[in-house]
Amino acid sequence: MKLNKIDMDILSLLANDCRVSYAEIAREVHLSRMAVRERVMKMTEEGIIEKFTVQLNSPKVGLNTAVFLQIAAIPSEIDYVASELCKHPQIESVYATTGKNELHVHGYVKDFEELNNFIFEEVYKIKGVTEVNFNLITKKYKSNGIFI
Repeated sequence: MKLNKIDMDILSLLANDCRVSYAEIAREVHLSRMAVRERVMKMTEEGIIEKFTVQLNSPKVGLNTAVFLQIAAIPSEIDYVASELCKHPQIESVYATTGKNELHVHGYVKDFEELNNFIFEEVYKIKGVTEVNFNLITKKYKSNGIFI
């Protein structure tokens, strides 16, 4: 599916607020509500829109510690390690990267004790993990998904 300006405008409105109504989008892009609905459904079917989600304020739900983990793994086990990490609810995203550590992981935990337990009781027990380093996130300047 080739996206045009109207499709991009629809995506921008949805990226800003996934609860925006088709009627409101229709007013903004000057189409009928049904035309907007059809475009959104088509973009969903095509995999352009993967899901509609909510962005939480992590401290307000008790997850006060944001962290980036850098995980080194045996090369033949990287996919397995990544799939195991994806099973944990405290993990927001898992990326394979170039450089010293094969996987970069972003997640949230309640506190430093929970982070320590997660690293030593969960991550290091995954077959193939050889090293774990982390950086605590001290301040978030922006986090709102893809930009359009």
